[in-house]
Amino acid sequence: MHITHCPQCETAFKVSPQQLELAKGWVRCGRCSHVFEAALHFETPPDIPAPPLPSADAPSLFRAAMAPAVAAHEVKPSSVNPEPAENTDTALPLGWLIGACVLVLALLMQFVVAQRNWLAAEEPALRPLLSALCACEVTWPREPDAVLIESSSFTESPQGGYTVQLRLKNTQHHPVAMPALELSLTDLQDQVLVRRVFTAEELSGKNHVQALRDVRSTLNFDLDDKVSKRVTGFRAFVFYP
Repeated sequence: MHITHCPQCETAFKVSPQQLELAKGWVRCGRCSHVFEAALHFETPPDIPAPPLPSADAPSLFRAAMAPAVAAHEVKPSSVNPEPAENTDTALPLGWLIGACVLVLALLMQFVVAQRNWLAAEEPALRPLLSALCACEVTWPREPDAVLIESSSFTESPQGGYTVQLRLKNTQHHPVAMPALELSLTDLQDQVLVRRVFTAEELSGKNHVQALRDVRSTLNFDLDDKVSKRVTGFRAFVFYP
């Protein structure tokens, strides 16, 4: 075993005869990667002459395959190639960041399309943009729990026929679609005699109810004489078909 010194950084290394024979006497510094001829820098006692080694340029095979010599402080040689590791470290987080951004944008787009009616009701100025973005129709949001029947009455008109009067209220802070009405006429046993559905157009000339506003509706219709004699009550509720 011989000890040689790197002429560039003065680091001492232990090299074996097998390593010297394999690399034709050339070694690479494990600290600064400098390549030099080991025999020219041996730390050899005076009474033991250093074996002569051929002086030649370092073979290309050494530069490609020879591992660095073992340092005097027992650090094992390792090939130094920082550039691929640095590129890998920066490429992985960048790829994850781009993927996360694409995923967030996709989820945001799905939310906007699904909630387009509500967004347009909250911000009417966004209606043209939302319609162009989803390439679909933007209507008023349908919220059955938002529209309540504040008052209702069922009376027989002196001129003939029957009249139902309703007052609907939107409890939301944004407009909602006008609902339909299901009216059921009942007898003494609360059995349904007649059931009829009135569309949103029949309830009101508008297709929506303004935020926190009331809508009054009057419905007139006729009944068969046999049915009208048995009618004693009614039930009404609003819904979206």
